Amino acid sequence: MTLEVSFQTRARTIDHLGRGQIADSPTAISELWKNAYDAYATSVSLHIFDGTPEVAAIFDDGCGMDARDFVERWLVIGTESKIADPDRPPPETFGLEPRERQGEKGIGRLSAAFLSPATVVVSRKPSGPFAAVMVDWRLFENPFIALDDVRLPVEEFEEPGQLYGLLPRMAEVLLANLGHAGNERGQRLERGWDKFSDHESRSGFRATTASQISAAWQEMPLNRRHLEEWPAFLGLEGHGTALFMLSIHHELAVWVRPESDDAEAEIVQDRLRQTLLGFTDPYGEGRLEFDYEVLLHRGERVSTVLRATDVFGYEELKELEHYVNGSFDENGVFRGRVVVSGRDLGIKEYVPRRPPPKTGRDKLGKFSFCIGTYERDFARTTHTEQQHSRLDTQADKYGGVAIYRDGLRVMPYGRANADVFEIEERRGRHAGRYFWAHKRSFGRVSITRSENPNLRDKAGREGLVDNRAFRELRILVIGLLIDFAYRYFGTDSDIRAEMMPEIMKANATARDAAAKAKTRRRRNVRTFLKELMPDLRSGLAEVEALAAEANEVKRTNDRERATVLAARFQSLAAKKEDLRPPPAPAKLGDLEDKYREYRDGYREFVAGLDNLAKASVDIEASVGSLAPNEAAKRSFSSHQSSLSVKVESYLRKIEGKLDDLRTMWRNKAGEDRGAFYKLCRPLLEDEVDAETLIRFLNLIEAHRRELEEEFAARYTPMLRALDQLAEGIDLDGALSVTEDDKSDLEEKIRDLNAVAQVGITVEIVGHELETLDAEVRRNLMRLPEGIRQSSAFKLAFEAHHALTEKLRFLSPLKVAGYRAREKIRGEAIAEYVGEFFHRAFRDNRITFEATPAFRSLQVVDLPSRIFPVFINLVNNSVYWVTHAVDRRITLDFVDGLVVVADSGRGVDPDDVGRLFELFFTRRAGGRGVGLYLCKTNLGVAHHSIRYACENDPAVLPGANFIIEFRGLTNDA
Repeated sequence: MTLEVSFQTRARTIDHLGRGQIADSPTAISELWKNAYDAYATSVSLHIFDGTPEVAAIFDDGCGMDARDFVERWLVIGTESKIADPDRPPPETFGLEPRERQGEKGIGRLSAAFLSPATVVVSRKPSGPFAAVMVDWRLFENPFIALDDVRLPVEEFEEPGQLYGLLPRMAEVLLANLGHAGNERGQRLERGWDKFSDHESRSGFRATTASQISAAWQEMPLNRRHLEEWPAFLGLEGHGTALFMLSIHHELAVWVRPESDDAEAEIVQDRLRQTLLGFTDPYGEGRLEFDYEVLLHRGERVSTVLRATDVFGYEELKELEHYVNGSFDENGVFRGRVVVSGRDLGIKEYVPRRPPPKTGRDKLGKFSFCIGTYERDFARTTHTEQQHSRLDTQADKYGGVAIYRDGLRVMPYGRANADVFEIEERRGRHAGRYFWAHKRSFGRVSITRSENPNLRDKAGREGLVDNRAFRELRILVIGLLIDFAYRYFGTDSDIRAEMMPEIMKANATARDAAAKAKTRRRRNVRTFLKELMPDLRSGLAEVEALAAEANEVKRTNDRERATVLAARFQSLAAKKEDLRPPPAPAKLGDLEDKYREYRDGYREFVAGLDNLAKASVDIEASVGSLAPNEAAKRSFSSHQSSLSVKVESYLRKIEGKLDDLRTMWRNKAGEDRGAFYKLCRPLLEDEVDAETLIRFLNLIEAHRRELEEEFAARYTPMLRALDQLAEGIDLDGALSVTEDDKSDLEEKIRDLNAVAQVGITVEIVGHELETLDAEVRRNLMRLPEGIRQSSAFKLAFEAHHALTEKLRFLSPLKVAGYRAREKIRGEAIAEYVGEFFHRAFRDNRITFEATPAFRSLQVVDLPSRIFPVFINLVNNSVYWVTHAVDRRITLDFVDGLVVVADSGRGVDPDDVGRLFELFFTRRAGGRGVGLYLCKTNLGVAHHSIRYACENDPAVLPGANFIIEFRGLTNDA
């Protein structure tokens, strides 16, 4: 007889599908975050709370669920919702672009079982009631009970506060799954738990699973502290889902346990950071609208572990000295931009030996790829010392080549220990030839479900299934890395061989030349002061003596003494040029005081000579017996003779130095003529036959090229210097100016660093203020209803809201974070400015207007670059228009120019040239930083700003600032 039977599902199946399929906590979190993405959330966060027990929560602002959704979808394993249905209406998307579903099997929610033994999920649809479900995952560890016998509580309620009363009742329903009921189900459950408890006792368990479940729900672990962190629970969001995990896994609990500071805890924490940093693809030109963060709650303190802006992204990739960015087509052919040592080689192509499959279950499909790195050896890099140091730090945090599907990361690729393309294995064989280093590279492979349907997740969600499509992907990427290393980047590359000596020589020459010039100048100044200070002091004494003698000659009218005085004066005046101090280095160090003493003495000496010259003329005119015409000729002849003697002295010194220089260079040239002979002579002593001829010819050719480059480096600078001397260029003066300019620039850099520190401080303080803002808002909402209805409370809450709006301005000033270019409309700028200055406009009776032409313009750039420019300009206008009767500020777009105008008194014409200088201001209490930052920020992206000149549009009678945006469009 044939029996007709079906599979019977034990409760343990859920445990196998959930906890048994997950490798670690970060992977489980990423699965739950992907569920939030599928629900069209724009933000998701993980919160970890200390306490007994520790609790974690995942909050999102997705479309949410009601009780029916919990019953028909969330509690259905392998739901058909993952299968595309053209007749099914789309979910609520909140105006977002359609998203490819990340879930495949309908079991991602079971990842929560890995993170904690018990879960409470609370959710709300837009304008709908709240719904909640409670699950104790330990119920599904029992192999002796049927899945159908496990019942989970689901509740629906209107007001969030009602949940507190419902939780104990839901716990009772949950505990009923342990049996003890009089019905048939209860008896089956009781027998099943008795069997399981007996098994655990015989196995030596200290506490049975049933006893642990009973104890866990005697006191509700979930309370206000956890629930009121969810914005939807406080009424701050109208929809979303909160998943609360009770008695969390050790891998999460170590974050908030005071004693968790050992090596194991550090490994666990690093793994979570490595996995969740860069959860969304930072290398796409457009940023995915999905923010994420991880926050820790220790007592009343809240701190951030990571957030979506903590990435190395597309803009940073383009700043690397080496990078590749392009895509593979269906034939496996890669086309993309290649940059080597900062030199853009344009679009290059890689063709594999054979194309990958294009049809069937082995089809790979099109995908994008990018990778970038930098030279480890600073002597070989084109980056500055500061850039190189920053890249080392970023490589420690963000290094690795990850894989992203539809913008979300596929775990675990990109981790230090998940080198899917075997970059480090090849590097271990020959670091120079294979070039790339996994831990020092930044990059990703970008696949999609539509183009790459055969790249599927493993059952454990730890990587992609090792099928042919995945192997073909690895073969293509590995082939590209090897090929491009050989052609462009590695030690076997002709391009690298050509460029690297120049880079290394330029780095070394620049450093050596600067150091030598600086040392020589300091040595020359030191020697000069030491040798000529006595002569200067003697000259000062003689000037003083001659001045006294001149007075005596005038008094006595002694012609003989007048003649002697004139001769002594001419002799002393001849020393003027010899005693002139050389240009001083920008930093004198211990020579500062001596140099200043000499400089001041020389000025006194020159002033004394000038006075003596006047006195000599007076004496010549009054005491001398010569006719005035003859006296003038005599004076002319005297000065002519003095200057001729001086020029002759200079010429003799120059000729002497040229003779020495000529001798030195002739000797050096003699040595260089024999250098090739010395190098190649030993080679000529060996027998050369047909087999070794090619090697011999290549070797002597290499020696010739080497010496040729060495000679060029030695003789060319000398020829350039002689050309400059022939053109009358003062090399010493030019070097002095360069050195001084360098010093000035270093001072400005220090000033800019100080300004940058303001940005860093803003980032740190802003983070703390965000935390405090959440604390203030949360606790204000906890006040009794009567207080919240009072006018005092409303005024205080309005002031707090205004403060938080001001804090929004801080976010664009942050130094770190993701920097994706976006389409910025004038409408968004106008709304931002209007919101930010709302109270200032209202309190000062200022009319703010953004014209339709301005509102319809569009520019592609970083919001963090553009928004602060308008805030700074309008902030200045607010100050100046308050001194006017007619108070207006207007943003306009005229003849392709953006105009920020006000009705204040305008800028004084004498100040226009200095408006954008750092620290220049006419504003009382101003710092002179705002306009400078405007010009600097815009200049980075090749935009420009100026004060309106005669030919520019003047929208209002006061100040009119003109901004020219590169790539600006207008839809009007």
